[in-house]
Amino acid sequence: VAGEQEYVMALTYVAENYFPEMERRGLPQELRGKRGVVFGNLEKLRAFHEHCFLREMEGCLSHPQRLAQCFLRYRDQFGLYALYAKNKPKSDALMASYGNAFFKRRQEELGDSMDLASYLQKPLQRLNTYAQILEDMLGECGQENPQDLCLLQAAAEMVRFQLRHGNDLLMVDAIQGCDVNLKEQGHLIHKDEFTIWYGRKKFVRHVFLFEELVLFSKAKHTDGKADSYTYKHSFKTADIGLTENIGDSGLRFEIWFRKRKSKESYILQASSPDVKQAWTKDIAQLLWHQAMRNKDTEVRIQEMVSMGIGNKPFLDIKASDDPISDRTVDYFLTGRGSRTRASVAVSSFNHTGLFRSPSSSSSIHAHTSSSSSMLGSLNLHTFSTRYLAAGMVGCAHPFEDCIEEELEFDTSSQPSVVTQSSGSS
Repeated sequence: VAGEQEYVMALTYVAENYFPEMERRGLPQELRGKRGVVFGNLEKLRAFHEHCFLREMEGCLSHPQRLAQCFLRYRDQFGLYALYAKNKPKSDALMASYGNAFFKRRQEELGDSMDLASYLQKPLQRLNTYAQILEDMLGECGQENPQDLCLLQAAAEMVRFQLRHGNDLLMVDAIQGCDVNLKEQGHLIHKDEFTIWYGRKKFVRHVFLFEELVLFSKAKHTDGKADSYTYKHSFKTADIGLTENIGDSGLRFEIWFRKRKSKESYILQASSPDVKQAWTKDIAQLLWHQAMRNKDTEVRIQEMVSMGIGNKPFLDIKASDDPISDRTVDYFLTGRGSRTRASVAVSSFNHTGLFRSPSSSSSIHAHTSSSSSMLGSLNLHTFSTRYLAAGMVGCAHPFEDCIEEELEFDTSSQPSVVTQSSGSS
């Protein structure tokens, strides 16, 4: 708490003593109208910490186990740090060229040993401090407190995400020749380099996964480092399906197209099993959320689980008015290799009960017996520990949530499940 108080005081000090300098008559031409570049969103960070987060931390003095919930409650506000980090290179360049010399006079008037550039580093330093605090608490949290452990893991992952997301946003700005408005494609979830097979073609691409878009680009390297990306092509996530495993390497997955008559598909090979797992898990979760929130088109729901999640035998649960336990269940395997897809067709469905309460399970499931049977057979491993605790504190971002889904079905129609192997794409 003492560190938080000092942090707020430092941000206030900058706002009160350096912001007014941007209004001085002697301001260099190169700095005029550049307050937002020099300071970024520091004023918003100050307001958030002074009026919200400091008070939350003070309230945790007697209940330190609640600290993780404080971080998760304000996950949207912590997004300010990614924006601050994105702007920081521009701020550094302007300060180096003109700002340091101009603000030096004010520093001397204040008798301060620290220059403005040092103060402008404090937000990113503070974010790293938060990450370290949460990591230390994780180390001290025993397995006998699974809920506290889950919350701490989610909070630590949220802070780590903000630490790297500013750089991710800079990479998006470095995409050249893109005719798609990327600001309208939702949050950037992942970006990694893949070896890709498209038919008989093989190439290397840097792939960006947004909530609404998958974008392929080619990296341009300077001195061995990628500094820009040439746009190649993209497709909406609403149009794709996913096959989680291709071959036996543990590195490949497939993206295919549900509405196209051709067998067009892309096979992506990741650099490591961890990268592959992260992508398939989040794509599956993304597609599932899209299906759940699309209430207008029943066909969209029926098509939805044409994503390949898991290598499970085919299950066909016959639609019936009888209890689900009394229905006939047929198993079959097409036996055509290791490529499989899982399909879910949901006839009629009330979405209002989705994503409410926390769950410690890593697969999507429901309280009702019918929905549990339907989803349980699919083994939809789309959530991981880092999402579990989000729902406990009422956060809205779909990629930071892991909450038990309560599916309420229309009694006029029962859902059906179809899971089948596919030999080709």
